[in-house]
Amino acid sequence: MKYLSNEHAGRIIEGAGQILLRTGMKVVDEDILQKLNTYEGIAIKDDRAYISETRYENFLKYLKQLPQVFQKHGKRLHGEASLYTYQYRETQSGTIKKFTMESLAQQARFVEKAKALYPMNPVIPGYPTDVPAEISSLARYKIAVENCSSHWPLAPDSVTASDYLFEMAQVMNEKIICLPVYMISPLTLGGDSFDIVIKNSHRLESFYTFSMPNMGVTTPMNLSMGLSMVLAEVAGGAILIQLLTGLKADIKPNLFPFDFKSFNIAFGTPEKFLYEQLSAEVVAYLKNGEPDYSSTNIHTWAKAPDGRSAMEKGMMIMAGALFGAKRFYCIGTLSLDELFDPLQMIQDLEAIVFAQKILDGVPKDEIEDTMQEEIREGLETGFIFSDRSLDEHGRYMKFSGFSPKDSLQKWVSEGRISSTDILKNIYEKINQNPVTYTLETDRQRELDRIFCHALDHC
Repeated sequence: MKYLSNEHAGRIIEGAGQILLRTGMKVVDEDILQKLNTYEGIAIKDDRAYISETRYENFLKYLKQLPQVFQKHGKRLHGEASLYTYQYRETQSGTIKKFTMESLAQQARFVEKAKALYPMNPVIPGYPTDVPAEISSLARYKIAVENCSSHWPLAPDSVTASDYLFEMAQVMNEKIICLPVYMISPLTLGGDSFDIVIKNSHRLESFYTFSMPNMGVTTPMNLSMGLSMVLAEVAGGAILIQLLTGLKADIKPNLFPFDFKSFNIAFGTPEKFLYEQLSAEVVAYLKNGEPDYSSTNIHTWAKAPDGRSAMEKGMMIMAGALFGAKRFYCIGTLSLDELFDPLQMIQDLEAIVFAQKILDGVPKDEIEDTMQEEIREGLETGFIFSDRSLDEHGRYMKFSGFSPKDSLQKWVSEGRISSTDILKNIYEKINQNPVTYTLETDRQRELDRIFCHALDHC
């Protein structure tokens, strides 16, 4: 491992066990507390559940027995949009608007069209705001399967939506067998995701716990103690939920930096990327495996596709690629996950293509028998006119419409075309492509029926 020694990782893991034993987990639901009180190795006092060392150690043994499954993201770099954005920027006017079901469908179709030109998964880039909040994730899934050919978000945001989403998934021949439980920092079990898993445990095979603690805000301002605390959060939650449901469990500990000057979570920073690697190493130690760097987020707090967003997101792509990441989430998003911008999506994808060229390395070739003859001919007539230059140029130098190699004089004489102008031209080219994906009529009818029932329920 790059950052943690075995001894250091062991102390972090031991510290998490002491937190669960001495500080415990706050449990929001009183009925759940009473149920947990019946299990050996769980002590209840006031609103907290204290987990014995034996329970914790047995869970660590359980984790070591889990097969280490790396996410299958393929061999090539590619992007994927964020599912959590609720606003978008209109390309022509520059106006920022909230996603409606109609406008989200339009942007989903654009994402689907863009996959013909760029390496990406065609994921719906947000969720609609013109439906009741408790079924927004249901509306998002419906729009996704209507407009995107794959990678549909099977993630209910509410107990209300979960029943209908299981039904919609069945229409699309999909199965929801694993769901997340998002732990509340610090050290709290409860909330919508917990309620969804508890209610639907009979339909699931497994779950995983995840939390978003901010160092210095919901943990001590110390990396080692912060990692112990987040491990206690996700392991404690997993132990308790596994007792309640009998489901297979997994954990995804992560620690995030916090910017005290802006008083905001510090995504899109070198620190966030490095802490992500630390968390992966803790998991690798827990499971006797290797760190999984197969994907990463490329967030920025920039508000437009400009120099800042290009630098921050491009650097994150290159850093992730060098660490082995293949999938880059949040293409097209700005201001963390607040805004989807199609031009930013194109810029992000161009950066992914750029990084892939570097990873590909130089082409392999050999000195050929015709070398002397070609050199003499090139000296007389110029190499640029040779068959080899014309035929082989594309192998050694890939053309990029986003990055023309014009001189300053040519740029001025041809109208000073900006990078934003180029992005808009690419956007128009993509948008002119025909829609090639359509949902079958019978499935469309069933989804409409289910969604209407959900609306009536609300």
